[in-house]
Amino acid sequence: MATSPTRRRTALPLRRHSAICVCLLALAAATPALAQDGAAGEPQLRRFGVLVDAGAPHGIGISAVLRPLPWLRLQAGPTTNTLSFGLRAGVSLLPLQTFIAPSINAEAGHYFGSEYNDVVDWLGARPTGSSTSDVTYDYVGGSVGLEIGSASRFNFFLHLGLSYVALKVDDASAIIQDVANDPSITARDLSVRATVPSVKVGFLLYFF
Repeated sequence: MATSPTRRRTALPLRRHSAICVCLLALAAATPALAQDGAAGEPQLRRFGVLVDAGAPHGIGISAVLRPLPWLRLQAGPTTNTLSFGLRAGVSLLPLQTFIAPSINAEAGHYFGSEYNDVVDWLGARPTGSSTSDVTYDYVGGSVGLEIGSASRFNFFLHLGLSYVALKVDDASAIIQDVANDPSITARDLSVRATVPSVKVGFLLYFF
């Protein structure tokens, strides 16, 4: 009889510890099941991929893609207009996570120098001078697009918008001489700025 209170005091902590252990075991058993349910119910967001596109006036490009959030896409990479090479970077907002969804896009880029004579030939004219002046240009563009497959591994898109282009010709003497047909004319650097429509089609493949 003297030991009854002692047994009661000992039994209470044991019951508490047993209850805690049972709860922990139940939580450990339920965690994998919850994780599997979440993985099955929500598609995994693929964050890294590659983008390939072609359009006017900025040519062909390939970019590495990072998608840190479902509604945000970042891309950057090299471009070419068949005359010279350039670099660009862009950002896209994807407000809807559906198979067919709109997008809002912005990008900026720079094309390194190409020879003036090559540019004139590309435009279908025949220059009379022999100058090798560099033609470079920078651009900033905005567009709205239609994304097909935006929430999946593969994505096809069409973008329409406007681009602000700043073109620069080092030593514009050759251009003035061709226009005026007077080889004695000299001129300094020439800068041309314009806003032009732009169109782009391409596809995007997410790896992981």
